[in-house]
Amino acid sequence: MTLQNQTKNLLPLVALLMASLALPVTADSKQLPDPDGKPADMSKKIKVFILSGQSNMCGMGKVDPLKGLVKSDKKYSYLVDDNGGWTQRKDAYYLYSLMGVKLHAKGWVSATVNGNRIGPEAAIGHYMGHHLDEPVLLIKVACGNRSLGFDVMPPTSRKRTGNTDNSKKYYHGWSYDNWVKGAKDLLSNLDTHYPGYQGKGYEVAGFFWWQGHKDRGMSQEMHEGLLKDLINDFRTEFAAPRAPFVVATIGFNGQNTGPWTGVFNAQMAISDPSRHPEFAGNVSSVDIRSFGGGGTHYGDNGATYTKVGDAMGRAMVGLLSTQAKSEKKTDNAISNENTNSALEKQASAKLQTVKRFLKRTNLTPHQKQLARKHLELIIKKFPDTESAKEARSLLGTNADE
Repeated sequence: MTLQNQTKNLLPLVALLMASLALPVTADSKQLPDPDGKPADMSKKIKVFILSGQSNMCGMGKVDPLKGLVKSDKKYSYLVDDNGGWTQRKDAYYLYSLMGVKLHAKGWVSATVNGNRIGPEAAIGHYMGHHLDEPVLLIKVACGNRSLGFDVMPPTSRKRTGNTDNSKKYYHGWSYDNWVKGAKDLLSNLDTHYPGYQGKGYEVAGFFWWQGHKDRGMSQEMHEGLLKDLINDFRTEFAAPRAPFVVATIGFNGQNTGPWTGVFNAQMAISDPSRHPEFAGNVSSVDIRSFGGGGTHYGDNGATYTKVGDAMGRAMVGLLSTQAKSEKKTDNAISNENTNSALEKQASAKLQTVKRFLKRTNLTPHQKQLARKHLELIIKKFPDTESAKEARSLLGTNADE
C-alpha cells in the first residue's frame, strides 16, 4: 500500500477525533496535581505559547478570591501548596510585554506571577508545565481596549479589506504589528529572559486568544473572517503552521450575549469543522459564559479568570494530544512505506535472478522446478509487492512446464 493510500485510510479516523476535540470545552476536568518543583529538561527546545487579546487577557482579576475557589472546588488545588501558599512551577516561565513594547511582568508561573491582578496565565502555565517535558515559556502580548476590526487587524485582513495605509500613527493593525514585534524581540533574547537557557532554541507550540469587547455590534461574518486571518497570520509570523490555537469567548454578559452575539457566534464557529475543516483538531473554542459574570471585567473576580485559564489550558492539552497522535500515525505510515519500499527492492532483486535463469534455453525439468520454488518463495515472503504479482504471473505461464 502506498503512503498516499495509507494516509487516505487514516483521514476518516483522524477527522473524527479532531472534530470531537473541537467541540466547546466545559469547566469539568480531572484534578491537576500540584507541581513537583522540579526544573524542566533544559537540554530540550523551549516550548513557547503566545497569549494575546485585550484587557481580560491582560488580567483584571483580584488574586484573593482564588483562595475561596480552591476551598470550594478542589479541582483548583494545584494553585496552593499544603501550607496554603501559592505554588510555583519551575518548568514554566512567564513574560508579559504590555502593548508589545514594555516588559510588564515576568517570573516562574504562579497565581501572583502577573502581580496583584491575575489573568488566565497561571492556570494555562500549570497545564502546559504539567503536560510537557520540555521547558515552557508563556509570552503574553496584549492590551486593553483593542479591536480585532482595527487595532489588531491582521495583515491578511488589511489586504482583503483594502486597509493597507500605515502612514498614520494609529493605522489598521498597529497593535498587531507591535505585539508581534514585541514577542519576537523576547524570543531573540532568550538567553537574557529565560533563566537557565542553554541555547537549544525554541518552538512556538501554541496560541491563546481572548478578546471581543471592543468589537461590540460586529457581525458574525466579519468577526469570523478576522479570526480566521488572525489564526493563519499568527502561525505564519512565528513559523508555526500547525500550532494549536485556543479561542476563549466573551462571557461578561452571561448567557445573553446581547450586542456581542455576532462576536460570540464567530468565536464558537471558528472551531466548527463543518465551517472550517482546515481548523479541525487544531483550533478549539472555550465557551466561558458559565464561569461568572459581573460586567466587562467579571467583577474583577480572579476566580473567574482562573476558570477561564483552566479551561483554555485543558483545551490546549487536548489539541496537543491530538496533534501528537496524528503525527505518530503519519510517522507509522511513513515507516510502513519505507519498509514496503525495502521489501520491494529485495523482492525485485530475487525476481530478476529467477527471470534471468528462466531465459536460459534447454532447462531441465529439475531446473524449472527449482525456478518455480523460488517464485513461490518470493510470493510467500513478499506477498504485497509488485514483484510477487509478477511472480504469480510467471508461475501461471510456466505452470505446465
